[in-house]
Amino acid sequence: MKVPMTINDFLDRGVAVYPDRVAIVDEPDQPAPSLGEITYAQLGDIRRQMGVAMDELGLEMGARVAMVSHNSARLLTSFFGVSGNGRVFVPINFRLSKPEIEYIIEHSGAEALLIDPELEADLAGIDVKHTWIMGPESDGFWYGREGTPQPWEPDEDATASINYTSGTTARPKGVEQTHRARWTNAAIFGWMAGVSDRDVYLHTLPMFHCDGWGMLYTVTAMGVKHVVLRKVDGAEILRRVDEHGVTLMCGAPAVVSAVLDAAADWDGEIPGRGTVRIVVAGAPPPTAIIERVETELGWEFIQIYGLTETAPLITMNRCRQEWDELSSLERAQKLSRAGAPVSGSKPRSTPRARSWPVATTS
Repeated sequence: MKVPMTINDFLDRGVAVYPDRVAIVDEPDQPAPSLGEITYAQLGDIRRQMGVAMDELGLEMGARVAMVSHNSARLLTSFFGVSGNGRVFVPINFRLSKPEIEYIIEHSGAEALLIDPELEADLAGIDVKHTWIMGPESDGFWYGREGTPQPWEPDEDATASINYTSGTTARPKGVEQTHRARWTNAAIFGWMAGVSDRDVYLHTLPMFHCDGWGMLYTVTAMGVKHVVLRKVDGAEILRRVDEHGVTLMCGAPAVVSAVLDAAADWDGEIPGRGTVRIVVAGAPPPTAIIERVETELGWEFIQIYGLTETAPLITMNRCRQEWDELSSLERAQKLSRAGAPVSGSKPRSTPRARSWPVATTS
């Protein structure tokens, strides 16, 4: 019996196993009113409400819904509320210019657009059939609805989201990610990063970036608390690790540097020592930075490599038992590589049968 794998599987499990747990702690300091704390049962119901809203809007299955936003609970709920109801979510990089965003809207065929209030003036006048500025007005339409949404027949080959590349050599390119691609990436990522229901996840990575590398699906299945961070700030990251007991986060090397800089001025024991692991990608961090994560923060450094086009995880480099007796510098030198292929990624051929290939970021 073949059962379709869709992103609904992750939220369905979170709701069934951990209904009363806090699923999301929204950013308290943002231009739109914070949504505060949302439980897993409430998150499941928000998915239903958004399905009813899209039915009323006349959005057919497969229709595109776009959002330009900093990290927020509204953005996070939309991954499940849009894609979980058979439509296609298009999260857009809020750092792009208006012409770039207009191109993505047109190219993706988005019929609905939600805009972060901070970007309202910059993005005024974009031509979309339905547009909202996120806040009380959009909440009144998308949330709080009664009824049952039009059923969606689960299809793992259907497009769940469209992620646009940076367009460094030409126009941004839309990468269509299927439910199956999202499912397998999230499962493998979680398995290899050791995600459990005792974790607390801090969103230091922009959610628009390849659906938060897929980790937002992984942690949802395990009933993990999502702590939303709107903008990266080293001291604020440390404060939230301390306040919420954060154990896991993802980000670029710049995030690591910001935390290290803030730690130099932190009063007292660095929070998360011995419990936090930080997953890093986007650029090859210097060996010295990697060593400082272990020696100054006491956090575990994990490096991964991937591409938007590959859903994205390809390789992972995590400290192995065989490295335990090495010095911190020697471990950092080994961790400076992007690592070995994850399960599902085909290793390149090698003449030595016992020699596992190691990908580098160079």
